Amino acid sequence: MAGLIYNGLKGDRYVTGRRIGEGGEGIIYEVQGSTEFVIKVYKEKTDRDKEDKLIFMASMAMPELLKFAAWPVDVIRDAAGQVAGFVMKKLVSFVPLHMLFNPMDRKRIFPDKGYNFLIHVARNLAIAFHQIHQQGIVVGDVNEANILVSNTGMVVLIDCDSFQVKNGSRYHFCEVGIPRYTPPELLEKGSFEQVVRTINTDSFSLATLIFQLIFLGRAPFTGINLSKEDFEEDKAIRLGEFAYSLRRSNKKLSPAKYSLDLNTFTPGVINDFHEAFENRVARPTPIQWINDLENLSKEIRVCDRSGLHFYPRGLSKCPWCTFKEQAGIIYFFDDTYLHILPELKDIEQFVNGYRLEKIEIKRLPDTFVSGSLAPTPIPQQFFKSYYIKIAVLICLLLLIIGLCFTPFWYCTPILFSHLIFKKRLPYHVNLDTELTQREITYERLNAAFLSLVNKHNSPAELKRYNQSASKLSDAITQLRRLPEDLIIRKKKIEEKYYHAKYQVHLQQFDIGHYPIPSFGLAKKQLIQKNGIKTAADLFKLKSVKISGIGPKNIQILFDWQRHIGTGFVYIPDTAAIDREMAIAANQIFVEKLKLQNIVKKEYQEIVKLKDSIITTNDQLEKQYITTGKKLYQAQLDLNAFKKLANKWF
Repeated sequence: MAGLIYNGLKGDRYVTGRRIGEGGEGIIYEVQGSTEFVIKVYKEKTDRDKEDKLIFMASMAMPELLKFAAWPVDVIRDAAGQVAGFVMKKLVSFVPLHMLFNPMDRKRIFPDKGYNFLIHVARNLAIAFHQIHQQGIVVGDVNEANILVSNTGMVVLIDCDSFQVKNGSRYHFCEVGIPRYTPPELLEKGSFEQVVRTINTDSFSLATLIFQLIFLGRAPFTGINLSKEDFEEDKAIRLGEFAYSLRRSNKKLSPAKYSLDLNTFTPGVINDFHEAFENRVARPTPIQWINDLENLSKEIRVCDRSGLHFYPRGLSKCPWCTFKEQAGIIYFFDDTYLHILPELKDIEQFVNGYRLEKIEIKRLPDTFVSGSLAPTPIPQQFFKSYYIKIAVLICLLLLIIGLCFTPFWYCTPILFSHLIFKKRLPYHVNLDTELTQREITYERLNAAFLSLVNKHNSPAELKRYNQSASKLSDAITQLRRLPEDLIIRKKKIEEKYYHAKYQVHLQQFDIGHYPIPSFGLAKKQLIQKNGIKTAADLFKLKSVKISGIGPKNIQILFDWQRHIGTGFVYIPDTAAIDREMAIAANQIFVEKLKLQNIVKKEYQEIVKLKDSIITTNDQLEKQYITTGKKLYQAQLDLNAFKKLANKWF
């Protein structure tokens, strides 16, 4: 399918390639012929303000900004000259930040990363905000879905076209946002239209993300409701009810059960959270967070029992081990909560004794030359025929002379008689017989010689050897893959039980009973009629289309579901998981025995075949030399006799 063609403001021409993503307002395409950039194409026509904003943003593109943001580097127009989207750098091997909140996502995507990595990412997030603010830009629409992170902890912000930028005295506003990351002074306005955001409002959003990172998904304004009134998250934010506060008295929210205690962190981090969530005027800046998180990272120790269990030095013992021991809660999947699976380290030692050795067959040429041989002397009896030939030639010469003086009709019978009986003369019959015999001898030896060459160069058993060698190689490969196969099965079992419990958690949240930002009653009733009644049912939207519920609404619903999910605490059913893993381990063990038997059998076969091929070829090489000499001698003798015979006729 031909790509869509767009023209950039800088004169470049862009052709869309593979479709790689879609959001509420646009579709992301690869750029044909480029591995560096992608295109965001809007689904709806842009207004003048949006066009001016994009053009101005593209003029701001610089290395310092492109390092931390998928910033517009060019604006594209369609065939009609209408602004259709923009070009940005392509991000490879990045995932949404919220995948660090979920223990199963961390296990799947960052299997070797512990708690210290979360602090590292939090610091890099603060650096990204600082660099963006240095350019006079306010992020505004902050949430965990439009921030990406790499395996090294590098952070990049996306959906930059919603950021707030200022061109001279003109503001290009950010008029969208999610309540969880919106400071109270903006929530109280009830709308984001024409609202000027500041570095201080961004600092509230940044602090919320940092809190979620180092509290493993927990949000600062969610917890246990100590009051008798309904207490939704946005209400808690407006009232400044920081659930983990160490300063407030008569709190209406207390920290969620089985979460870290804020008091265990360094003084700088403790103060930053209080100032960010309880002081509207002067929240900690990104540079302050950078310094305090750097100090926190220096005060982190590692658990003696798990390489993933890092925790603040202020704690007397590992909190992650404590949560597991006291409540069965798993925050880091490091396998210490399960029975140890059987070791498969002896596989490599086993297969090392069955290494495949290739058979090197030195090809024999189909011609044989021996400089030490010479033609066998021709028997004297054939030389006697030479004198007979001379006598015959003299007679023929005399006959021809006589014919010159004799009428032609009289000589005709004489000439005819000569032609008839010439071939029947004794000397000629002897020569023909000898020549034929020598040719037969040569052809017989040549056929035997070529047969030896073919048998040597293409042993009959070589095909069987290659088949057994292939089976041996495949079996060894499968054996070496068994530890990985066991890990994959273990991972699937873990994910199955995790997602089953996660579904149960989401089923507790009835869509009709919980507020969903910018999603009204009519839309709730519409999706409920289509069988979507709880947060768990929202997964159906990936395969079911509902008229009136477009991409923007679906994104809102999944954002809400994700926020609900951050309160999920995983207590694995270790007994059930152990049973399934024991079955998987037994299946792997049976497969191991089967493959080992195949390896032994095929190895014995190839050893036997190899010995047979080598022994046979050694014999064939000896026969090759003997037969080759005979063939070469026969060829010399035949050629010598032909040369002598050619002199006679």
